[in-house]
Amino acid sequence: MKRRFADSVKYKEDVMEVQQKMKFFENEKFRGDVYLNYFVEAKKKYVSLEKLCIRANQYKWLQFYDYSSNVCLTAIYDNKNEIVEWYFDIAKKIGKENGIPYEDDLYLDVVVNANFEIILLDEEDLQDALEKSQITKEEFDQAYKTANDLIEKLRGNEVKLKNFTNQYLGKMLEK
Repeated sequence: MKRRFADSVKYKEDVMEVQQKMKFFENEKFRGDVYLNYFVEAKKKYVSLEKLCIRANQYKWLQFYDYSSNVCLTAIYDNKNEIVEWYFDIAKKIGKENGIPYEDDLYLDVVVNANFEIILLDEEDLQDALEKSQITKEEFDQAYKTANDLIEKLRGNEVKLKNFTNQYLGKMLEK
C-alpha cells in the first residue's frame, strides 16, 4: 500500500514549476481539504494510459480529500479549464500529516473521462497486492465494494459531478 501526499508532484522530475494551494471546506456535499496543483511549467507533457494528456503547462489537478470517505478524487483540467478526466483513487484511509493531506492507496481506481465513460482500473494491481500479502482479503473486498458503490453513484450524475468540481476550481483559482 502506498501513502501518497497531495504535494508530491512538486518532486517529479518533469515538473519545472508548480503552484500549490489548499483550502478546507465544510458544507452539505463535502467536508475536507481541496488541494490545487497548478502546473505553471512542465518539461514535457504527461500522458495517461488512456492516451490523454493529464499534465502540461497550465494544467490543474484539483484533489479532494474527504476525511470521512475512502475515495480521493482528482479532477484534471487542461490549460483552458476544461475537464480532461476525473480520477478516483480507492483508499484505505484519507488523512493529514504535518498539515498535508494524504491517501493510503488501495490500488483500485475509477476514471470518468470527459465523455462520461466510467472505467475501472488496476484490478491486476489489487489482485497482485493481495497475493503478495500487501493487503488483507478484507481490504481487497472493501476496495471492490467502494469502487462498485462509487460507479453506481456516478451513473447518470455527470452534470452534478462536473458542476461540483467546477465550483471548487473557481473557488481555488480566486486570488
